[in-house]
Amino acid sequence: QYMTGYLRSFRLLFPLWHETAGKLAGNNHKKEMHMKKEPLFIAFASQKGGVGKTAFTVLTAGILRYQRGYNVVVVDCDPPQHSIGLMRDRDLECVKENDSLKMALYRQYKQKPQKAYPIIKSEPENAVENFYRYMREQETEFDIVLFDLPRAFRYMGMIRTLALMHHIFIPLKADDAVMQSTLQFASVIREELVSHEDYPLKGIHLFWNMIDKREDKGTFEAWNKTICDSKLHLMTTCVPETKRYNREASSMQGGIFRSTLLLPDNQQVKGSGLMELVDEICGIIGLAEKQGESPMTNLM
Repeated sequence: QYMTGYLRSFRLLFPLWHETAGKLAGNNHKKEMHMKKEPLFIAFASQKGGVGKTAFTVLTAGILRYQRGYNVVVVDCDPPQHSIGLMRDRDLECVKENDSLKMALYRQYKQKPQKAYPIIKSEPENAVENFYRYMREQETEFDIVLFDLPRAFRYMGMIRTLALMHHIFIPLKADDAVMQSTLQFASVIREELVSHEDYPLKGIHLFWNMIDKREDKGTFEAWNKTICDSKLHLMTTCVPETKRYNREASSMQGGIFRSTLLLPDNQQVKGSGLMELVDEICGIIGLAEKQGESPMTNLM
């Protein structure tokens, strides 16, 4: 009943947002006509917390920036904590205090000289406007803008921001409560946004995260059928359950994986599903492979 009430409010608000969000998208496009190309707006979103959206935002941004050379910016839309902004602060402090991390950062930059991607802290409802403001102030064009959004419906202004994305990626977790909520959320977004010609949203894409090999295969098969019947797009990549996605520079146990400054350790990447996920994301959003792209190497 709680979710149904949210969904009803969501649908009732769409007529109010249609005109304002459409005008905003049009106005932004007009203001930025001098750009060589429009940046891609990508969001990791979910109705539920704890499914990995922040970790995937950071890891995807790092690979696209530090390994593949795209001009990336992250918009942290999760107030009041702004967890990605806090992660950058922790990373900077760790590098400052640890010589091994200093060397790793030096080797990474020497291998592919890319400066750290910027992180913009924003309220969800002003995320797109704040990005354009930052871009004008810095006089810099970006290839990809990654938005880390709070739990859906927590901020009604987020509806407006969702309407301006090009692609939305939703992590799934094999939990009945999480799945029911997530599929309701995804279905409403598809029906109200993807099918609406006034919005730039091209698709929402679901992928399995935290896959436990001990889980009954029948559970996944049943949910996969439900997803297919709902006409939702399920990606082929499945990310396994592993603690490595929580390893930051502050822990330094078993190699770094999640960082806003450094690429994940090569040994940690193996078997994580991360590179397969990023490759599939790049295929979906139409990112061409860059010339001279180098494989991930150990920097520690």
